Amino acid sequence: MKLAIAVCVIVCALSAPGASAAPATAPSPSKATAALGRYLHQLYGGIQGSWTCPGPAISGRVDCLAEVHTGKEWHQLSPSARIRAGVIVFTALTNIAAVTWVRHWWPYSRHFILRSHESVPGVVSVNSPAYDWGWLASGASGLKDGQTRRLGAVDGYVGKGASRFFTFRCSRKGGLITCRNALGDAMRYRPHPT
Repeated sequence: MKLAIAVCVIVCALSAPGASAAPATAPSPSKATAALGRYLHQLYGGIQGSWTCPGPAISGRVDCLAEVHTGKEWHQLSPSARIRAGVIVFTALTNIAAVTWVRHWWPYSRHFILRSHESVPGVVSVNSPAYDWGWLASGASGLKDGQTRRLGAVDGYVGKGASRFFTFRCSRKGGLITCRNALGDAMRYRPHPT
C-alpha cells in the first residue's frame, strides 16, 4: 500500500502543471544514491539492506536498484533518478518496478527457469522471486563437481556498485549447485544427469 501511495505521489507530482515545463536532468550517482536511501526510509521506515544508483547517466536519468527488508518483508525496487524543478525524483517509464516477498525457500520446480524463458534442464529452489534465476541456472549448468565460479544473474551491464545484487558465487557438490549473492538471495539448482 505504501508503494502504491508513493508511486501516486511521484506520478501526480510529475503530471502537475509546470512539472513538464523544465526538462529532466540526471543527478550525480552519489546524490541519487543518497536520495534513494531517504526515499526508502520514508517509504518503509526502519530498513536494512542495500541500494545504489551506480550510473552512468543515460537520457537524463540514473538507474538505481535497492533491496531492503523490514522485519520479514523484503522489497526490491529499480527506479530511475531524475532532477525535476531542482528535486531528485524517482520514476520509471510507466511505474517504479518493485517486487515484495517474504524470504523462504520455494519448492523445487521449473517455474523460475521457464519464467526466464530458458531451456536449461533441471529444477531450482530459490529464496527470492526477484532475480532471473533461469539465466543464472543456464550459466551454472556447466559447473563440474567441486568447482566454484562467480556468475551474473542478469544479461547485460549492471553498472559499478550493482554487483552485490547480481554477482552470485556458485558451487557444485554432487548433483546440487548452490548460488548466493552478497545480500543472501540464493538458488539451489538440480540439473538433470546427462
